[in-house]
Amino acid sequence: MQTTRLEKHAFQVFSCAAHFTHLVCQDFIPKLKNHLLTRILGRQDDQEPPAFTDRERNNVQIVGNRLGQRFTMTVYYTTYDLRRGANKINMKGRPYVMALSRDDQSHPYMYARVLGVYRIGVLHPTIAAPASMDVLWVRWLQIDHTHRAGWKAKRLYRVQFVPSDEEGAFGFLDPNDVIRGAHLIPCFNKGTIASLLAALVSRWDYPSNANWKYCYINQ
Repeated sequence: MQTTRLEKHAFQVFSCAAHFTHLVCQDFIPKLKNHLLTRILGRQDDQEPPAFTDRERNNVQIVGNRLGQRFTMTVYYTTYDLRRGANKINMKGRPYVMALSRDDQSHPYMYARVLGVYRIGVLHPTIAAPASMDVLWVRWLQIDHTHRAGWKAKRLYRVQFVPSDEEGAFGFLDPNDVIRGAHLIPCFNKGTIASLLAALVSRWDYPSNANWKYCYINQ
């Protein structure tokens, strides 16, 4: 069992449109509204991501067309020895999280780098009054299946960023789906890659392990 708490300090409200010029933010609002609709309509357990129309997305109104930005999020979880553990997720130094996998049947978890933590006021015809919803904006990582890993292989699993030009490279995650923070170890001998994210999030002191081509999942 785990609970998520968004820190209330360092709160900033900004216009959504301010980020649309960057490649990473393409289709930011449609993806955000798809995520919100999935939660509002209770379709999180659908086998395939729901395909919503523009008309359905237009039914979702973001109050004031603004997002409340948070810089940290605390995830509480139960450790293996039944004690209470906590991870503080932030874009500065601990940006990686894990959740239960939905697509990859060969690995039980999915991993992501948190790009933003937001609290949003939402209006929808099925909601009587404005609702406050928390979301994580993430860049997804994928398991490297060319690398032998697991208990039998006696090697740690290895991940890499989903290529930025792929449809599912960036998306949104419900903070309540986060199991805990993930500790990634750079695979130094594989080198680094150019990153689209450095210029976007440099104000958060972009973490040093974000540009490595591969990272191992510490278990």
